[in-house]
Amino acid sequence: MSPSLGGFRSLIVWNSTTGGKSFEISTLANLVGEAKLNAKKILIIEDDAELARFLAWQLGQGGYQVLIAHTGQEGLELLRSQNPNLILLDLMLPGIDGWEVLQAIRSTSEIPVIIVSALGAESDIVRGLENGADDYLTKPFGPRQLLARIQAVLRRYESLAARGIYDNGRLYVNLITQEIRLDGRPINLTPTEFKLLSTLVRFAGRPLTHDFLLKAVWGEGHARNRAYLKLYIWHLRQKIEPDPNHPIFIQTERRIGYRLVSPSEIEMLR
Repeated sequence: MSPSLGGFRSLIVWNSTTGGKSFEISTLANLVGEAKLNAKKILIIEDDAELARFLAWQLGQGGYQVLIAHTGQEGLELLRSQNPNLILLDLMLPGIDGWEVLQAIRSTSEIPVIIVSALGAESDIVRGLENGADDYLTKPFGPRQLLARIQAVLRRYESLAARGIYDNGRLYVNLITQEIRLDGRPINLTPTEFKLLSTLVRFAGRPLTHDFLLKAVWGEGHARNRAYLKLYIWHLRQKIEPDPNHPIFIQTERRIGYRLVSPSEIEMLR
């Protein structure tokens, strides 16, 4: 049994500076002293201790500082006290399950969340994305895939959070000034069109479900009116896509919803 620390079962930091050969259970004071100042912190909420340690080792090798919680309550406490940069969230947790944890996180924070779960049904993936997860990874998965997903989510989040600007080299959107340009040409949107685009921009790279977009833009009363959303997506594409008949910015996610491609995706297509 791991020693108790501040009300949680344990607080584990994988020390990559020792070659990843061992892990340390530290007090908060030691943790602050040992962590690299520029290391991104990732919180793993996973009840399988062996898997959590393996993930910690992999992330430590990637240069991340890792916090581990084995229950949803521990995870929420670490979120409040340690301010991590990203959360890896299992769904089948003892006590408060992952769905409730995700709901609690999204009620107070926009921190990036990647669900890592053995639940791989389409309905589970859609539910996770609809409730605010940035990505969904089905177990089992390879370490390189996990690291790539983490890097992509952090890159999207930090780029937009830093400036409130989306710029993929062709489409420019400033959420503060509400300035929109396509290839340098100003674009005029209606208030509803801008609200829809700004929602896509705030979650650029993340697939957003039909229900999520309808609630975010029009409210609960339109939560099931997908034809309404489809119409406004069509109007938006007419204005911001270089070729509306072959859209490259707003992608249709089959059976899920829509996704605004991240700037890095556009760069890879060039």
